[in-house]
Amino acid sequence: MRRQLERPHGTRDFALAEMAHRQYIESVVLRECGQWGYTPVETPLLEYADVFQQGVHEGEEERLYRLFDAHGHTLALRPEMTTPVARLAATMLAHEALPLRLSYSAKTYREQGQRAREAAEITQIGIELLGEGSADGDAEVIALMVGCLRRLKVEDFRIALGHVGYVRAVLSVAPPDLREVLTAALMERDIVAYEEALSARTAEGATSADLTLLRALPRLRGGAESLAHIRELACTEEARAACAQLEDLFAALSAHGVDEWVHLDLGLYPHHEYYTGVVIEGYVATMGQRICYGGRYDELLARFGRSVAATGCVFHLERLQEVTESAPVTRPLVHLEYERASRAMALGFVRDLRLRGYAVCATRVGEEEALSAARTADGKNGIRRGLLTADNGTLQGDELLVQMFAQYATRE
Repeated sequence: MRRQLERPHGTRDFALAEMAHRQYIESVVLRECGQWGYTPVETPLLEYADVFQQGVHEGEEERLYRLFDAHGHTLALRPEMTTPVARLAATMLAHEALPLRLSYSAKTYREQGQRAREAAEITQIGIELLGEGSADGDAEVIALMVGCLRRLKVEDFRIALGHVGYVRAVLSVAPPDLREVLTAALMERDIVAYEEALSARTAEGATSADLTLLRALPRLRGGAESLAHIRELACTEEARAACAQLEDLFAALSAHGVDEWVHLDLGLYPHHEYYTGVVIEGYVATMGQRICYGGRYDELLARFGRSVAATGCVFHLERLQEVTESAPVTRPLVHLEYERASRAMALGFVRDLRLRGYAVCATRVGEEEALSAARTADGKNGIRRGLLTADNGTLQGDELLVQMFAQYATRE
């Protein structure tokens, strides 16, 4: 019986002011996305598990919530939204002209496993830009993320940029087993584990320059001015190509006017294997966890039969709640109580208020209850309260509500 009253671990309930806050954040972000030409899409909560078994690192696949349908097929609750949107773009939207700009807001689910501090249920609000393979596409996504955060009045945020091509080029000089350990440490942002693994092993065949870059990799950070030094360290054509892409990206970010919020962090390495280039993570000074993340994934759609360059980013709604103010009250809720004898007049007034754009609750009360509204101060908790009594159709309570009722009664 007790379990019937509890929520599954890693999930939350939302109601009242907290739910209004969530809806406000969602509306602000999706409205900003719409102003950039992104149109909303929706995909099923359930997908075939095979959809997600490509593009995740070893171990991440085990975090899928699985179940079986009546035909014995293995299904999974979606753990993220990029892959379902890629499937949608390669199938239903296969004949739509490129570039495609898509947005969404959806719940995602992932088994907590050993990461008990992570939520099992996350709401992702995101965008995917499909068919734009240049740095300008990445810059658009980043600029849009910055725009959303500014609209929400989030303070002290920064967008970190990495490049998986640069990381893979640097790690390629290490033996496969060491490379695997170093990759895992980067994914967990565990610099100590990374340095310990590198100290315990010698990267056979690596030059002194290779080793210098391997050691420096997790700490390669800075603004656009640091790119010259990072390019000097690059030991392979792949790493130099990544540097050229980052230089082009910073030029595009400058043109958007958002470069002041962006910095390099070449130690970034995401948990999804489908990323091919620039990766993005957004942070707020008051929170140690990322509030948005994404990047370029030019090869993912090809797995669904359509080869299209793509980039995108998602916000973590629950974390945005922690760093944004509550939804502003534009028009307070009206709560009108009425006695049975004044029902017709009360409900007519309620209809009039709703036509004028007010949100109104109407509650019938008995004579012994007919007092709460009249005793409530104006606008308390963002609610205007009134009581319409049977005594000459008199409304008591909030001053503005009394005035509006007088005007309505005169018209009637």
